[in-house]
Amino acid sequence: MHKISFPAAADLQLDAPRRVHRFYAALLALSLMLGKIVPAQAQVPPASPSTSSVTTANITPRLSAADRDVLAARAAFERRDLKALAAARDRLRNAEGQTHQLSLYAQYWWLSASLAQAGAFAVGNANEIRAFLAANPNSVVGESLRRDWLKILGKLEQWDLFSAEIALLTSEDAEITCHQWRHRLGRDERDALTEAKAFWNAARTAPGACDEVFARLMTRKVISIDEAWLRIRTLLENNQLADARKSAALIPGISANFERTTAVIGQNPAQFLQSEKLLPASRTSVELFLYAVTRLARTDSDRAATLLEAHGKKLPADELAYAWAQVGLYGGMQHDIGTLAWFERAGTFRLTDTQAGWKARAAMRAHDWPTVRAAINAMSELERRDAAWRYWLSRASQQTGDLNAARTLRETLAKENSFYGVLSAEELGMQLTPNWLGWKPSRAEIDTVMQRPAIKRALAFYALELKTEGLREWLYGIRNMDDQELLAAAEAARMANVPDRAINTAEKTLAVHDFKQRFPTPHQTDLTLQARAQGLDEAWVYGLIRQESRFMADAKSRAGAMGLMQLMPATATWAAKKVSMNHFSLTKVNDVPINLNLGSFYLRHVLDDLGHPVLATAGYNAGPGRARRWRATQALEGAIYAESIPFTETRDYVKKVMVNAWFYAHQAGVTTRRLKEMMGTVPGSSEGGTGVSSLASVALKHKAQ
Repeated sequence: MHKISFPAAADLQLDAPRRVHRFYAALLALSLMLGKIVPAQAQVPPASPSTSSVTTANITPRLSAADRDVLAARAAFERRDLKALAAARDRLRNAEGQTHQLSLYAQYWWLSASLAQAGAFAVGNANEIRAFLAANPNSVVGESLRRDWLKILGKLEQWDLFSAEIALLTSEDAEITCHQWRHRLGRDERDALTEAKAFWNAARTAPGACDEVFARLMTRKVISIDEAWLRIRTLLENNQLADARKSAALIPGISANFERTTAVIGQNPAQFLQSEKLLPASRTSVELFLYAVTRLARTDSDRAATLLEAHGKKLPADELAYAWAQVGLYGGMQHDIGTLAWFERAGTFRLTDTQAGWKARAAMRAHDWPTVRAAINAMSELERRDAAWRYWLSRASQQTGDLNAARTLRETLAKENSFYGVLSAEELGMQLTPNWLGWKPSRAEIDTVMQRPAIKRALAFYALELKTEGLREWLYGIRNMDDQELLAAAEAARMANVPDRAINTAEKTLAVHDFKQRFPTPHQTDLTLQARAQGLDEAWVYGLIRQESRFMADAKSRAGAMGLMQLMPATATWAAKKVSMNHFSLTKVNDVPINLNLGSFYLRHVLDDLGHPVLATAGYNAGPGRARRWRATQALEGAIYAESIPFTETRDYVKKVMVNAWFYAHQAGVTTRRLKEMMGTVPGSSEGGTGVSSLASVALKHKAQ
């Protein structure tokens, strides 16, 4: 590997403009915590192209007494310490607390914790709960508290209180709905039977509150045996074993060994298929056999096909077709060469959207365009509206000679700012030019949005680093905003140094856009330094970071990945040793220069290992080994490789990173770059070389320099 010399962390000093930006960001955060609007002269100045922005995490503004009480109340709520929570709440009721944006949360947390600890509180303190709800209508906390209260009232069968409050609930909740059905069935309301049956047939996981409802449906024979087994089959194929077993227990005369047998199948489905005798007249035997086929196909579709061929011939025709469709589904995910043949054995069986999707992807990899077209046309109307399927249907239509259909689909897609929208525009010969001078909100429009209570609370939570609550309030606050309001809210988030909300909010606009807000370029000095040191294309690195962390320097995933480039602790430690970073510790991973240093080194390592930017992008998300295994035997178009990635998260990730890179390249003035050329051709597993991608050639050029 090419040896790179890295500057020590201590040598990466902040320039003067960056220090100014940090000061103003901290000032704004502090003012938001106090519930005030920053005066015009103290606004955060926009970062210039040559300036790095920083997070306020590096500065700890002085907290007010009310701020400390909010944090104390939140900590007490986590511990369910009612005494400490009440004390913090009472302190927030003084004169200072009355003006604090988050004072109502202390009361909400106290009521919520009290409900959780004692069901009797729901009845005995009904007036206090109602008073809080009346004082906070149309709010996150009001809706959340009402949901919690209704669940307890339903369990206690306090139907008078329950009925009065459920009419005011504006969101759906399965547990509350089940309690409502219990109440209505107790009053013999037959409409409740119809509604509950629809829920059963949807095969969704159900809360315990629905157990009694489902038992009544079976007792009254509202659900047929076939409908019961269809739910069980769907739950089993989705690995929702607890719900499947509960549903099966409601079927009269079902074997008491059903639960034990599903556990045995889960441990060794191949052995079950080989040793158990299939009884085609027994619905239980048939369904358990189908579950074993599905379970085995998930990890070894070829073995599942072999055992289905050997032991499944006695299955009823529809069930045999379903089994072959399941083998085809997982064969498609495993890129097995037999996938299309297995789907063929399903005959005229109506495939689910998921099965049809993987049939289409397998056909893409085989360049079987008539089958791609047929599979997409077999999907539900809703599924066919997805941008991916509209694009691949346009490609299949083009390949099968229906040029008018292909053009119509592409013209519609080309109006969308998405991966497939850009590809479609390129295929139509359009010169796409994103408007980087989009609509900008006025100061008055920003102030108006910032006066919304939910937005105020959201920004105050973010300033206190309570991101979960901040996100909930933000999403509630931007509901039903028009495009211009969304862009004003996005700018408010940018000013408060909450870049993920700025990007996500700006991305929601339908007709009025600000691509600068959608594709910001913070930390440019540090990013350019590290990208060039590693010979990486800057637009690609920006595109990857935008998808990884939305430029939140202190981002941390549930898996433990940290910082802008979302480095796992082991990866960061390994990279630090490789670049000879002295005195490294994991506490430094969120530091922007260090994170970019280590992340860029690792991305270069993955690119060198896999040899192609699309493979490297997939490998950065899912691991290099998986990205390598997902190749075809022969060279494959990059877009087909991306679409046929079996992990939904990684499939979406690769497409978004690459289209992000396209936008960033155009923002930097590289208007000749085409997304199709960036995706290039991924080399086959039986071939040498690195494949073809314009992005790879850019990276090699930088590395040579």
